[in-house]
Amino acid sequence: MLSKFLAVFGYIVLYMVIWALLLLPVALLLRRGGGSGPLTALLVMTALIFILFLPYLNITTRRIFHFPGEGMPITEAALREELLTVNEFDAPVMVTERGDKLIFTWRYVDARWWELLSKAGLTQIYELHVKLDDERKTAVLIDVTKSVSWRAGPEGVNIGMFGFRGVNFSYEVGKAWGIRENFTPGKIYDYKFSPQEIKNPVLNSILQNGWQVRFGMW
Repeated sequence: MLSKFLAVFGYIVLYMVIWALLLLPVALLLRRGGGSGPLTALLVMTALIFILFLPYLNITTRRIFHFPGEGMPITEAALREELLTVNEFDAPVMVTERGDKLIFTWRYVDARWWELLSKAGLTQIYELHVKLDDERKTAVLIDVTKSVSWRAGPEGVNIGMFGFRGVNFSYEVGKAWGIRENFTPGKIYDYKFSPQEIKNPVLNSILQNGWQVRFGMW
């Protein structure tokens, strides 16, 4: 995991170095009094640095945080059905379908789990967004964290509209970490309500069914 983090950091440094080399001649022309042309170019290029950074980071993240699946991939319909079985288990995790995405989060709409979640003092709610690409047999996983306030009862939970999107570096790949192993009824599990308690079983269930996984920003 550290090597992947360092690789992303290296790509970010490379991005800044390339732009610095492109900006240097323009800055020199501006310093020599080259008129309004170099100033306009400098402003445009500076804006492009910020505009293109997130798309660049998304591509870089998907490239580096890549995990191959195990064996022959199953169909998208079968994988989707497997992932949706989370809702059948007596566990504090739920999954909803929103457009072409599956969104895993804590089961705060259930009165029993709402009480535990609210008592845990969580100030943020974690969501794992999963996008399935049937043609490439690839699942893109996106970590999303939003603010939350706990009011009286499950219907009073207020989830923020915006939050952090990216890669949460807490994950572990292993065959004993699938959805059925973690969330089946009767399993004793000491939940700390951390992101990896959702991500690890989902990530490994996807890999065990032959699909490759990439992490992304969106």
